[in-house]
Amino acid sequence: MKIRAVLLASALLLVASAAQALVTFTVQTSVTGGHPLSAVQVGDTITLDIRISNPGGGNVFGIGAAAFGWDNAVINYTSGNAVAANILPSQCFGDPVNVCIGGMTNSAGGARPEGTPTALSGRNVQIVNAVDVAAHVGEASDQAPGLDGIIGGGDAQFRLVFTAAAEGTTTLEVGTKSTDPVLGNAVIGDGGSVSEASNALLNITVPEPGAVAAGLAAIGSVIGVAGVRRRI
Repeated sequence: MKIRAVLLASALLLVASAAQALVTFTVQTSVTGGHPLSAVQVGDTITLDIRISNPGGGNVFGIGAAAFGWDNAVINYTSGNAVAANILPSQCFGDPVNVCIGGMTNSAGGARPEGTPTALSGRNVQIVNAVDVAAHVGEASDQAPGLDGIIGGGDAQFRLVFTAAAEGTTTLEVGTKSTDPVLGNAVIGDGGSVSEASNALLNITVPEPGAVAAGLAAIGSVIGVAGVRRRI
């Protein structure tokens, strides 16, 4: 479902805007074996833990966002999940109430399949489709429950897993791309203004096995030389 199509159905006028980003996506990554993103090994799994916030405090009426743009020859999408509610909530209450209010429903919640590649976004996985006639500021975004359902727990609201397939380098972006008319991902603000989120951009490299070994050997040589110099 395209976010802008839903908004048009709600009779909101879409006006291009150069306003400051209303929504920010933050990503924490983990790789099997503890490898950095600059030295992922073939077969490693790369997990993206993603959260959404609105640090600028502007009014948000809708969000469509995805992870997109990776080279499938280097990494493959494996699986993903997204929360179904509490996008940019205004208030959250812990025990014994355990509820958030004032957030948007995410129609892209649950298990996330890979989407059909597009000319502008490439490969993609939709993680957010949320729209409302009321404005959302997201004052309690940092308390919004993640996939574990714990209010204030800080767990990922969206979790995507990729597998390193072959040597190479690729970038992966999480957020919006309003110039892609097929996905229609954008942030909708006051007056139906269309803007981009503050996207997260990841650079992932799967080096040749020999390059990793050579790099470790070079580090060892430098340490050895430094030790010799200290003894002279």
